Amino acid sequence: MSLPAPPGDVKVSAGSGRAHVARKAGVVALFTLASRVLGLVRDSVTAALFPRGATDAFFVAFTIPNVFRYLLAEGSLVIAFIPVFTEYRKRSEEEARRLAAATLGAALVVVGLVCLAGIALAPWIVRLFAEGFVADRERFALTVWLTRAMFPYLLFVAVAALAMGVLNTLGHFSTPAASPVALNAVIIATVLCASTAMAALGLPPVTSLAAGVVLGGVAQVLLSLVPLARRGYLVWPRLELAHPGVRRIGRLMAPALFGLIVYQVNILLARRFASFLGEGAVSSLYYAQRLVELPMGLFAFSVATATTPELAVHVAEGQGERFKETFRESLALTLFMVIPASAALATLGVPICAVLFQRGRFDWSATRDTSAALVGFAAGMWAAAGVRATVPAFYAIGETRAPVRMALVGLVAYVASALVLRGPLGAPGLAFAVAIASAAQFAGLAAALRRRLGRLGMRALARSVARVLAASAVACAGAWAVSLAGRWEPGGALARNYVVLAAAVAAGVALYVAAASALGCPELARVREALRRRSG
Repeated sequence: MSLPAPPGDVKVSAGSGRAHVARKAGVVALFTLASRVLGLVRDSVTAALFPRGATDAFFVAFTIPNVFRYLLAEGSLVIAFIPVFTEYRKRSEEEARRLAAATLGAALVVVGLVCLAGIALAPWIVRLFAEGFVADRERFALTVWLTRAMFPYLLFVAVAALAMGVLNTLGHFSTPAASPVALNAVIIATVLCASTAMAALGLPPVTSLAAGVVLGGVAQVLLSLVPLARRGYLVWPRLELAHPGVRRIGRLMAPALFGLIVYQVNILLARRFASFLGEGAVSSLYYAQRLVELPMGLFAFSVATATTPELAVHVAEGQGERFKETFRESLALTLFMVIPASAALATLGVPICAVLFQRGRFDWSATRDTSAALVGFAAGMWAAAGVRATVPAFYAIGETRAPVRMALVGLVAYVASALVLRGPLGAPGLAFAVAIASAAQFAGLAAALRRRLGRLGMRALARSVARVLAASAVACAGAWAVSLAGRWEPGGALARNYVVLAAAVAAGVALYVAAASALGCPELARVREALRRRSG
């Protein structure tokens, strides 16, 4: 394996024990679970209060600052910042603080300019993302208004993302993981309190969602201040664009940014394609994707967040075998949790959508449309999780070209699949196209990483995945059998549906744990060990 030579003594410990990553991921997962549950509450409230035409406008508008958020904040900035910040901490804490202040200053300048440009160019940006809305003047105007209202959110989330990078590198994971909890809680409170007031002010009631997003961004920044201060990293921004660390971060961001742009083009194209499929298509895809993001955030994001700083330390110490072991174990742990979750979403799609969303403005037809899209997204969750686990490994070793190339492969696969499937399948076809693109991208990344590092132990991983698939089949069979006791057409209006869905999920979890234990899945032991240490 070829890793950069270690540049001196390393002050940060890589941790010990096979449950190390699982334990740290558990901290992130706990808060991620709370965030995702609140996110589902938020989506349920949104579906009940606002018609699908208004939610179509909001989801497109919310997508636009989120695209820039992933490009400039939680994506390329954090990926590039962590390894450079880790290296500066080896020199001295004072140099690391100066780097953090200079990076914050540069981020505020760049993101601030992007916000101003986004507000000014909102009509053209909306046309780019949802050209199908142009024919509906009212919906197009609403989307432009909401886009302008939410662009300031980008500035706050950039600051929060940089704080997350600092705190995670310092070994503090709970506050950054709790940040989305604050965002969702503020959005829910704002919608419930202000939607009527917006109408009284002559504004569309859905504007309360946009106001909640911006206020939620402020809450995310405020949440990070105390833990940063306690660790001596509550710094004022410095306009020091010539700082060598900032310039290095910029150089690392460039290829990362290009790779993320390719990924975000997928989202842009999905929104464009969906905007031509009639009212409700954008909302169906959004709600289905949100359901997929629950296990993805809970498992794939949590494990990757806990693993990324550790991979950077292995590189700094020149520990090639430990690097491969950490990567392999994090990928195995991710798939151990994501595969059964994706199978469950596909199996219980109708019951889940009926119970969570079907009330008020969201009817049985919307439930069927959303559950069909959910099956498409769920089919590619394993691959998307694999991509999320693999990309940080490339950036940890300073390899930036392969992720970009594989992102392009994914883009080509998505466009080709979407053009073929959107006609016969409609919105679900766009979801299946995402699954195909994720599979192509992950396959390319895995092959490129093996060429770069040598053998990764993938045969053992394949055996583990086979056991996980078998256990997932047992769990889904049991969950489906229990779900037959529900009457899903009335949706959330029928109280017993809640009980049946809860029983189906509980049966699936119990059967999966039992089957995984019987099949000897090693990841189950890692999770149990992490829970024991956490409780201890």
